[in-house]
Amino acid sequence: MDQIKQLTKKIFRWEARAVLRRYKPKIIAVTGSVGKSLSKEAIYLVLSKKFFVRKSEKSFTAELGVALTIIGCPNGTGSALDWFRNLLLGLRLLLWKRPYPEYLILEIDGDKPGDLLGVSSFIHPDILVMTATGEVPSHIESFRSMESFLFEKRAIINAVKREGVIIYNMDDSVTSNLLQNVETKKVSCGVGKGADFFGTAPEIIYSEKRIPTGMNFDISSDGETHKINILSSIGIQNEYAGLLAFAVGVQLGIQKSQITTSLDKFTALAGRMNIVEGIKSSTIIDDSYNSSPIALEQAISVFVELKSKGKKIVVVGDMLELGKYSVDEHRKVAGLLNGKIQKLICVGIRARKISGELLNLGFNESNILSFDTAEEAGKELQQMLQDNDLVLVKGSQAMRMERVVEEIMTEPERKNELLVRQDSEWERR
Repeated sequence: MDQIKQLTKKIFRWEARAVLRRYKPKIIAVTGSVGKSLSKEAIYLVLSKKFFVRKSEKSFTAELGVALTIIGCPNGTGSALDWFRNLLLGLRLLLWKRPYPEYLILEIDGDKPGDLLGVSSFIHPDILVMTATGEVPSHIESFRSMESFLFEKRAIINAVKREGVIIYNMDDSVTSNLLQNVETKKVSCGVGKGADFFGTAPEIIYSEKRIPTGMNFDISSDGETHKINILSSIGIQNEYAGLLAFAVGVQLGIQKSQITTSLDKFTALAGRMNIVEGIKSSTIIDDSYNSSPIALEQAISVFVELKSKGKKIVVVGDMLELGKYSVDEHRKVAGLLNGKIQKLICVGIRARKISGELLNLGFNESNILSFDTAEEAGKELQQMLQDNDLVLVKGSQAMRMERVVEEIMTEPERKNELLVRQDSEWERR
């Protein structure tokens, strides 16, 4: 069976190559360890008003997802029938000329060695968008070393067309260093002056009841400044997505006023620092989609600065796939939390390293709870919450931290709309 799947994947890749040769779309590839999906969505929002654009619909692995997006497969490959239908879609594109997007926005993730090398053998981006990588990237456990991880990144950088451009997060030192000697045209984005497109520090918007409702920031380039407003979500990751999308739009000749109008309609994806109403007049910052050291640090840095009438409670699940870095990276989190929150709930074995380090720093033991599962943590939190408490929920995908949010949200009947991983495939896990 595995041999059949591998053969089918090769056929998908062959079809994708052939489709690219026939239709010749412009390719915008988005890669990085954090913020890829947000950046992809923001770029799509900016471009779709002017061009015929297709984006990666799901965070498929690079091995298969890029080919599926090129072919235009809506349902992935969950069953043998899906495999067959998707293969037929590819053949139909090759046998009969059909309307095809001018631009493809491809989210490219390297989960394991060989992923980016394989993609870069047939994908040659016109624009490469590089989000943050971080000192300890996600999926680093699958690689022998940081150098082997960066070797894969260089493959996709080298695949950019000679006349192409790389638009990148200048504030991430790993990404900036990786591009230092690259001759391809580069456009930098960052918070604070110094980048080609730079933004002001984000400002949180509050309701009359002092509840966070969104954020805004300014984007400046070439002496012009434009204000961007984002509702129902907070965090620096939204600003980086906006900066990168703004730069892509300018690169493609879209007027800055039009880009601003498009980005004002930006709606953050579920589980990415979204603001969700909680029981007992509490407020949940739902960042349950996934977690890595840089993403968790960004989330905490925003959360601890929020105004709150009640307690600040952090519910943090294991960060997975960190390999030899796991213990140290979990312990570091304690320093970000100490003296800035009132209660901590840990979910999973690895997260207990955070609680242990917090105790060493003098944090009150009675204000730390540990659980094996998200369901247990959610039920305890439901009992613990008091009026106006502010809660941050974050953890790696496999920890299923959205189940914590489901337990304490005021409208659990809207979970399919507001939470991540609500489709039948995830529900069966």
